[in-house]
Amino acid sequence: MSTTAASLKALHHLYLRLHDVNRKLEQGPKRIKLKEEFALQQEEKLRSFQEQVTQLKKQVQQKNLDLQSNETKILDLKAKLNTASSNKEFDIIKGQIKADEMANSVLEDEILELMDKIDAAEADVQLWVEKKDAAHESAKEAAQNFESARDSLDEEIKECNAAIADAEHIIPENVKVQFERLVRSHGAGALAIVEGKYCSSCNVLISPQLRVELNSGKLVFCKSCGRLLYLEESQE
Repeated sequence: MSTTAASLKALHHLYLRLHDVNRKLEQGPKRIKLKEEFALQQEEKLRSFQEQVTQLKKQVQQKNLDLQSNETKILDLKAKLNTASSNKEFDIIKGQIKADEMANSVLEDEILELMDKIDAAEADVQLWVEKKDAAHESAKEAAQNFESARDSLDEEIKECNAAIADAEHIIPENVKVQFERLVRSHGAGALAIVEGKYCSSCNVLISPQLRVELNSGKLVFCKSCGRLLYLEESQE
């Protein structure tokens, strides 16, 4: 591999490394935010199950009140049986008692069914409590990990920038402005390797003349996408 190609390859790898570190710095807060939002979603789901339990318990409470009311009514009707003035009145009261006892039987079944639903809903509540706690713990852990890594990432960026500044001495002054414009627009994509006979950035065929210039160690920009090209050792 020519000195120029080796230097450009090293420069490209430095830019790729810098891009990777910057991406980690950018994605860290985004990943934390996503985890925090997920934790809030788990809280919302938990609240919905807690509200379901509350509503079911209110229904049980109301049906118990209805049950107690009917039982009081039945006791009053049974007392009236002893004072019934005729067989007809006696039969009417007996019918009312039977209807209220039937209503109470239905209420008892409904209360038992609601109690089963409460048990199931409370199990769901406990499940979502665990999910909520786990989600918050995951968000907290992600934030702690990012804070622990931030200093080393910042230091790595400084190292990359220093190494890049040194490696860019390979770029002549007459093309430095053009190259800096490429870096501002494309970052690590400012350089591209020649894969076979094609630019790896735009996949356009490299002309024989450009190939000769590359082999001679000249700095060559792709005629199609403008990237600064370099060859691998096996292609020279």
